Amino acid sequence: MKLRAAYVLLPIVALLHVGCNANVMGKFGGTDKAYPGAERPASEVSIVQCGFSLTLIAIDENKSLSGETAACSYALLPGKHTFRVSIAKRDPSGAGTWRQQGDQVVEYDLVAGKTYSLNAFEDQKTPGVWKIDMVGDKFVTIKEIDLRRSAKAGG
Repeated sequence: MKLRAAYVLLPIVALLHVGCNANVMGKFGGTDKAYPGAERPASEVSIVQCGFSLTLIAIDENKSLSGETAACSYALLPGKHTFRVSIAKRDPSGAGTWRQQGDQVVEYDLVAGKTYSLNAFEDQKTPGVWKIDMVGDKFVTIKEIDLRRSAKAGG
């Protein structure tokens, strides 16, 4: 029984030390510090979390700041930041995930003390048209992307 517990606990312990949420036991409760200098209180930083249907490729062109859907959280200094993302749609049947070819770049002006969720969703009335939004404390900014046009243009 002890050996089986070690097999279960070892991967969990390893996840605490590597990957997108390496700072699981940190000050921000699972949020990685993504700014230079000393750690700041939550009231002085903006928290950005990976939401649904997208992969975060980079923040401000820093590719080490990345993560999959619902699997990352970063503390950033307030102000304008650029997010490079790729839209990912899970097949409801569980057969896999469709990923957009190419990336989308969105820019948001973040406010100190706020937590934001970066999401993508397909327009129900127009399949192929996707929206990327940054939601935080009733604040929503949306960028619309027509993947049908980019597919016709070759990417």
